[in-house]
Amino acid sequence: MGATDPPPAPRLPVGLKVTVDVRRDQQPHYDARIDAHLRVKAVGVGPCDEVPAVELAVVIALDVAPERREEAAASLAAALRALPDGLSFTVLGGADEGGTPTGCYPLRGRWALAGTAEKRRAAFSVGRIAPAAGDRPPPGYPAWLTAARELFAERPLPVRHLLLITDGSSRDAADDAHREDGALRRELATCEGRFTADVLAVGSDWDPAPLLAVVEALHGTADHVPDRFGPAVAESVRRVRRVRSPELPVSVTVRPAVRDVTLTETAPRQQVLEPVHGPGEPRRVDFPTHQWGPGTRDYLLTLHVDASTDPLGVLLQLATVSVADATAPLLVRWLPPGVAVGAGATGGGGGGTLQAMNVATQMRTALNRGYAALDPMSRAEAEQQFGLAVRLATEIGATWVLADVREVAEILDGPQGLVRVGPTVDRGSVRRGRLHIASGHLLELPERTAGKPVTCPDAGCRHLAGPHAQYCIACGRRL
Repeated sequence: MGATDPPPAPRLPVGLKVTVDVRRDQQPHYDARIDAHLRVKAVGVGPCDEVPAVELAVVIALDVAPERREEAAASLAAALRALPDGLSFTVLGGADEGGTPTGCYPLRGRWALAGTAEKRRAAFSVGRIAPAAGDRPPPGYPAWLTAARELFAERPLPVRHLLLITDGSSRDAADDAHREDGALRRELATCEGRFTADVLAVGSDWDPAPLLAVVEALHGTADHVPDRFGPAVAESVRRVRRVRSPELPVSVTVRPAVRDVTLTETAPRQQVLEPVHGPGEPRRVDFPTHQWGPGTRDYLLTLHVDASTDPLGVLLQLATVSVADATAPLLVRWLPPGVAVGAGATGGGGGGTLQAMNVATQMRTALNRGYAALDPMSRAEAEQQFGLAVRLATEIGATWVLADVREVAEILDGPQGLVRVGPTVDRGSVRRGRLHIASGHLLELPERTAGKPVTCPDAGCRHLAGPHAQYCIACGRRL
């Protein structure tokens, strides 16, 4: 972060519950792979449900083509009137001759403070927004991000959020989201940690790839919204005010026999989390996570373990998973030679929720590949991938997948995974579908009782362990 950036701090108290579901009985091997389903449930605690508006700074960037300006300005005016009093805000719209986004409001200075009169003046002033002329190059998404970053550097408030409203007219051919050395990726790397961002996509001429790159790097959401997007702006502000902690690491402490640890978020968003190894703690790995509000997140935790010297037939704690003060153990039992691993069942260490989560991950992957096959058109590949997604969705009851597929194809037989893509496909439906997948849909799984964590009695350790642990994973003392 730059010198003007405030240090990250918790926003509101949050209560957490951590559960780990893993198949208890495993075959020992010198490089055994253990997969576990990690679920973290967060609930709001305390008297406040929202961050006070005075702690928020919001940049609203309106990126629209000339033919959409009038209706977009009217929608933005309604959104500005609905801003909570006390919020710091600024409005960007249009671009100068050099392609740099220009300020629309406030008329003087760089920031305004929302109040009755100020919001009325702001709503009146959005008519000044003049989109970039057709003969000028579009500013490109990196330019909007740079402008927001420079503005936020002048407003050291705890919560800083960009709301980019775009119809795709700012898309520059050089802003390739897939190029790690491209202008968009470079600017996103500079902005990460300084502010968060949501994207509201209007119309159907936008490319999903750069929009998803923005919200993934800046920990926000991307949604397709109607031309009258005022309610969507209000919901975005409400959502960021409900974030109770900007960052909470998932910490995994392992036995010496564990060689490798990976953590993948599967819901509400699919992403591989980057590990951080702290100095002096070789057996602890932290995985930073962001934007914690009330809700549930699912992860796939994978360990690679050398079980060649471990005892057989007894429960062993391979790892402790902690999020803040909440903790849960990962327990397995290596089977003696000749004993087959059972099929497993939900709960009781059977790994049943892990199987359901894996099915949901395969379903999302197939759905993504189906949309990708439609642009460029590859009907056979799209039908194969959509068919797999429909079959898996039918198996676990994910009705939203069926609704998405019906926007671009006909479902002939859901349980068998038979679909047919028509001769023409609406490109707008394909783009909206890709955003919808990324918006997050949680799989309903049975709750499991974790019990209360145990604290190591050693005064110099005090490490938290799961309720069934017999020995401290940090110092080895009996609990």
